Amino acid sequence: MGVLAAMAARTWKERVAATSRAAGIVGEQVVVVVALGLLTGVAAGAARVFSDPQRLAPQLPEMVVAFAVGCAALDLGERALASAAAMVLASYFFDSNAGMLRSASSYASALGVVLYPVAASALGALGAAVAVAVAHDSPRRAQIASVLALPAAAGAALALLGWMWQPFALCAAIGATMTLVPKLAPRTNNEAATLVAIGLGAIGSYAVAKHSGLAHAGPFGLAIAAVAAESASLVDRADAEGDGALADRQAASLAAIAVALAVLDGATLARCTRFAELAHAPTDDTGVMLANCTYASVAPARIDLSQPVVIVAALAGLTLAVLLRADASLKSRATTAAVAVIGVAVAGAVAHFAFHLGLESLAAATLTASIASALFPASCSRHAASLVAAASLALGATVG
Repeated sequence: MGVLAAMAARTWKERVAATSRAAGIVGEQVVVVVALGLLTGVAAGAARVFSDPQRLAPQLPEMVVAFAVGCAALDLGERALASAAAMVLASYFFDSNAGMLRSASSYASALGVVLYPVAASALGALGAAVAVAVAHDSPRRAQIASVLALPAAAGAALALLGWMWQPFALCAAIGATMTLVPKLAPRTNNEAATLVAIGLGAIGSYAVAKHSGLAHAGPFGLAIAAVAAESASLVDRADAEGDGALADRQAASLAAIAVALAVLDGATLARCTRFAELAHAPTDDTGVMLANCTYASVAPARIDLSQPVVIVAALAGLTLAVLLRADASLKSRATTAAVAVIGVAVAGAVAHFAFHLGLESLAAATLTASIASALFPASCSRHAASLVAAASLALGATVG
């Protein structure tokens, strides 16, 4: 489905590119996220989640990341990675708070939490389409698209997140507002303002979500900010010049952090599962298992730069982003995809079996490759970085 969605999105873009490049970019995003939503619906229906929306489809994370890999194979990984990472983080967020979220006084649907990133991305893309339709001046329509992403994300949160909607709607507002900074800052300070806005957006969204008091809310809040920023920068991506390029790079940088956090979630869940099995604790209910691991102070997964293998993996990810560049030929694209995926798999296996830091190393490689390609697109391939990110995300979700 990921490959088919990428083909359909590319066909739409090519057909309308002559009329409006912005409409092609926006339509490309809509096609990808709608297909991802349909895939989630299929998974939910197969697991009978609709009759019991308080539990997640067991194979949902694996299906979502496989979809992202399919999109990345056809150079559309960036259109799916932010939403896929947010959905993976959402599943772990719900499992971490299952006891509270399933209680009568604080009811919230697991299906709604997981679907929120898709809904926010789709509604934000529709807001960008409205901006393209009503304004023909590029700077003005880019600003309108960024502003329209705010009520789109807030409306999706109010509809799907229940009593939790306020902090996460604020996280989305932080992500969308971040993309306005390059447009409002003086041109001489655009680059500096962009970097400051990325840092404030990441820290602010993480802190706001964590202030909700829910376990593992910080990574989910940052991922929501990344999804909102992506929707708010769609028109900027279409213009691909001046301030527009800066806003797009902001969204890509925030999405890179979200993907790395999603990979680490896979490592955390894998460690917790091994601990529960060794302690002969129950593993059927993920929420209970995570609660037991928290009570036992099982070390969480993190990117630990004191470990040499993590630093080597980070440099390897950066090297792949610099060296792997595909041209328009099918053979070149297939070779690039194969080298990226095999390289990630081999590196993860070596780091895991030799140092027991496989997913942490992949998270570091994903972070360096994705942020470098976002901040320095002339030197680093965003296509190669999205392949590394998608493959790492797939390994993290599968192992977890």
